[in-house]
Amino acid sequence: MRLQALISYTPMGMPEAHRLPVARQSMLAHASEVAQWVVLLLGWLWLGEQGMRLGWSLASGVLAVALWWMTRLVFRGRDWLARCPPGLVGLCGLLTAGSVHLPSQWQGQGAAHITLLAVALLWGVWSAMVESRGQPSSVEFGRLAWHPPVACAGVILVWRMPGGEHLASGGVSVLLLLCAAVLFVRDLRTATHADGRHSRPPEFQTLLAPSAMGVMMGSLWAGNGWCDGLGWTTDQAAMAHLLVMAGLPTLVAWFLCWPGWRRISPLSQTWLSLVLLAFGALLSLGNGAVLAMLLLSLAWALHRCSLSVQIGAAEVQAPWLACSTALLLGPVLLVWVGATSEFLGPAAMQSALALQGVLAAWQAGRLWRHRRLPTLPLSAT
Repeated sequence: MRLQALISYTPMGMPEAHRLPVARQSMLAHASEVAQWVVLLLGWLWLGEQGMRLGWSLASGVLAVALWWMTRLVFRGRDWLARCPPGLVGLCGLLTAGSVHLPSQWQGQGAAHITLLAVALLWGVWSAMVESRGQPSSVEFGRLAWHPPVACAGVILVWRMPGGEHLASGGVSVLLLLCAAVLFVRDLRTATHADGRHSRPPEFQTLLAPSAMGVMMGSLWAGNGWCDGLGWTTDQAAMAHLLVMAGLPTLVAWFLCWPGWRRISPLSQTWLSLVLLAFGALLSLGNGAVLAMLLLSLAWALHRCSLSVQIGAAEVQAPWLACSTALLLGPVLLVWVGATSEFLGPAAMQSALALQGVLAAWQAGRLWRHRRLPTLPLSAT
């Protein structure tokens, strides 16, 4: 979509009384998109880091980020989240921003970890609210998908604040508070509610790329040794994953909308995402950790920028089945990687990615056989 479409973006279903001037609509859309990315990136990074610090003896510390991820999957797209008052969403964001201080207030590691799990649960509910009521992602806007890198810069700034743990938590709290304020104003002013994009259960092939990316992001603090051969510290590996997660969707959206290039079809994007996922999983079994990470991240970026493909009516999953599949391929698999990495080492992550790769190759073959069938819009995953 070109620049004019981006500037004139208006949320669907907005009551006439709530319509803002075009410039203010654009500013609010941009700010809320950056805020959504900040909430997402901080969830992976901060919850993962704190989980490793406070709960490393339980599944290598991945329980907090897995609980946050699971809560998002279970509650996202629920009708009651789309219809609840904006004040409730703002209150949930306010409580989340204020609660990040709580784990550091406890002296015992066990109590601090339980508190962190409660924070992760609250954060997951708030994230599900935001995603259920949110606008289309910036990567659907076209070439000017600059929002993920800006969000990444803000996350890095507060993550690496000097002064120790309490100041770092203070920076995270302030940044989340700003995001909560922006998202509350967006919700209040535009009355942007779910318009059906989240109601249709995602197809199986659309679950694989985000699940693989989530397992990779969620386990980066676990010290499972996958990147040890590169000589990277855990912080350096986390920074690399964060930059790739924020940067690749922007680059892919820019490439797909470059003037003179014929935009590839949604079917081709989905198929290519699955092929990249399969090859990335294959490379992870050897010594190509960097290339494997890039291919897996690129598969996820293509997924973010694409429309999903429905093979046929028989392929539409029931909501409970789609949610269960997403949980098994995502948070449950992440917990398994964390629990087994202590004695399997890199093989824990490699086996999880191998499973994702086999499923991706299978789905790529099925899409190739059904490549002439029509496509439908993507339901957010």
